[in-house]
Amino acid sequence: MHTNEEKGGVNGMVASAKGRPSIPEVVRRPSSENWCPFVSIRGYPLNGLGPIMVRRDFLRVSAASLLALLLARPRLQAARPPPRLPFRFGLLTDPHFGDAETKGTRFYRDSLAKVREAVEQMRSARVRFLAVLGDLVMDTDPGVPEERVLSYVDGIEREIQRFGGATYHVLGNHDLDNLSKAQVLAHVTNTGIPAERSFYAFSAGALRFIVLDLEYLRDGRSYDHGNYDWRVYNVPPPELEWLRAELDAAADPVIVFAHQRLDGEGDPQNDNRAEVRRLLENSGKVLAVFQGHEHKGAYSLINGIHYYTLRGVIEGAGADHNAYAVVDVHPDLSLTVTGYRNAVSMELPRPITPARPRPWWKWW
Repeated sequence: MHTNEEKGGVNGMVASAKGRPSIPEVVRRPSSENWCPFVSIRGYPLNGLGPIMVRRDFLRVSAASLLALLLARPRLQAARPPPRLPFRFGLLTDPHFGDAETKGTRFYRDSLAKVREAVEQMRSARVRFLAVLGDLVMDTDPGVPEERVLSYVDGIEREIQRFGGATYHVLGNHDLDNLSKAQVLAHVTNTGIPAERSFYAFSAGALRFIVLDLEYLRDGRSYDHGNYDWRVYNVPPPELEWLRAELDAAADPVIVFAHQRLDGEGDPQNDNRAEVRRLLENSGKVLAVFQGHEHKGAYSLINGIHYYTLRGVIEGAGADHNAYAVVDVHPDLSLTVTGYRNAVSMELPRPITPARPRPWWKWW
């Protein structure tokens, strides 16, 4: 952009022969032949581009400008407005529902009402989906009839499906005290996922979500009807290969859901948690891992990845001792966890080496 001084004048005035600004001389061209009436400043036409415009050129340029405006108008109208909210999803974990007396701090029967409250809050918050991080049903002793345990699964799943939108489940160890994985998966809804899949991935907005199944013994056998030691859980080689392929193929930032913790030290922990974390870290795409299982909750940051363990629904009597959360993923890839009741609220800054975010218009 040129200043008035660069064009040889100040505020529309031109320099006189003596170097002093003088009032510009105004000349009106005669309206004859091919000239259109046009006012100029002598030596510097008002169009600022050269000789004064002739009538046919003026008409041609005017028509072209009008056509360009008309053609551009639909594009302006079609432009998408910025999103009013960041991407938002809901989380709850460990309801441990069952028709049984209280055991310590576990109030099994209260879980129906607690999950009902959580689902209503998710609806009010307009989350895009609800993820349940495992242990739908109470811990049961060996030999409890399958029909009874399945009635607990069905009872808590009815409350979850009141959400009315997409839902996704992570298998928990207590879901398999007296059932197989296939039995549990046949009684829950993982939106758009084949019923037989215990680990899977899905896309929502400009994010990729990976759901892990850690319910395996060291020899690769699945947890099944209580055949496990709850202190030993693994991601077996076939799932590790699948995870590696998913991470390699992911074009979007990734969030991981698991039941047991992938961070932390000591007993109990995932046997090959270090190998799993290495895959997540090497991808450079994982923003956070959300987990359940440890009812008191936890948080850690390891090599640029957030590990947030949500507190369990089951702990404590009545609504005041509920726990669930809404997570907002912002366009800069930072996350806000809003905890309800006993769940912990946190701001999770953008990780060090995330995948490049998509433009905002691809989030919706």
